[in-house]
Amino acid sequence: MRSRLFAALRGFVATGLAAAAMLASAQSFPDRPIHLIVPYSSGSITDVIARLAAAGLAERLKQPVVIDSKTGAGGIIALKALQATRPDGYTLGLIPSGSVVQPWLMKDMPFDVRKDFQALSLLYAGPLMLVVPPQMPVQTLAEFLAWAKAHPSKVFYGSSGAGTATQLSAELLKQAAGIEMTHVPFRGSAEVYTAMLSGNVNAYFDLYGTARPMIDGGKVRVLGVTSARRLPVLPDVPAMAELLPGYEVLGWTGFAVPNGTPKEVVDKLAAALQATLRAPELSRRLLDMGVEPGGNTPAEMARFIAAEYDKWGQITRRAGMKPE
Repeated sequence: MRSRLFAALRGFVATGLAAAAMLASAQSFPDRPIHLIVPYSSGSITDVIARLAAAGLAERLKQPVVIDSKTGAGGIIALKALQATRPDGYTLGLIPSGSVVQPWLMKDMPFDVRKDFQALSLLYAGPLMLVVPPQMPVQTLAEFLAWAKAHPSKVFYGSSGAGTATQLSAELLKQAAGIEMTHVPFRGSAEVYTAMLSGNVNAYFDLYGTARPMIDGGKVRVLGVTSARRLPVLPDVPAMAELLPGYEVLGWTGFAVPNGTPKEVVDKLAAALQATLRAPELSRRLLDMGVEPGGNTPAEMARFIAAEYDKWGQITRRAGMKPE
């Protein structure tokens, strides 16, 4: 009886000491470099914007923010890595928009993005654009759809991974326009463009910030944007909804930490992110890239993720898409 009592007391003491250590750590946070896991390849708009935000975050937290790229599987590899880290605030990760789509398309997802992470803030949100190589014999979206209907076995579209907005944009286009296209997944935009220039891919949905050098260089032609209205930075490019009413897809990315991160740390990180993303200079740079800057609160971000999860569940069910 006495040994069990002493064992219980030791357990209470150990728990109390651990809690006290965690509280002390949270109060001194941060006192060493922070790591940010980025799910996309170098040069992608997400990588570029993440580095801009990391610089602002480092300035406000007075600690370096180190980028840790973990690409592949549409962000699943990166989020699994984040899930496995210690919940102390020293490792942040990016939740891509595809994370709310993948559970509706893939069996045996290793996590639930709504429940297994603590949301911090939206990084950005914006439409994608349909681009094709110059050798494609089309100049407009209408011509592309007509060509696809006439050549159902010859349209191969690239994506940045299964379940990403780059795939869903194409799958919804197939449904809305009644065309056939074959999916070819890659690890990121750079690989897709390499395949496109070599003639192995002839359509891709990408964010403007990543596609812009290819567009400006004449290496791809943009046919439409996935927003309900035209982009201010591309006023001559039609919204795809002009031809296909109701068609709309937004790509977005948000910050998160593992569940169990102390509230004091979450609050400090969220406040620093909000200040960073609402700063006028960074906001202007993001708008020039064709996306809206984030900077919402953890509660707002959690509600946004839940709403996006439910929305894509309805869309995929209506489209007859099932987990594979």
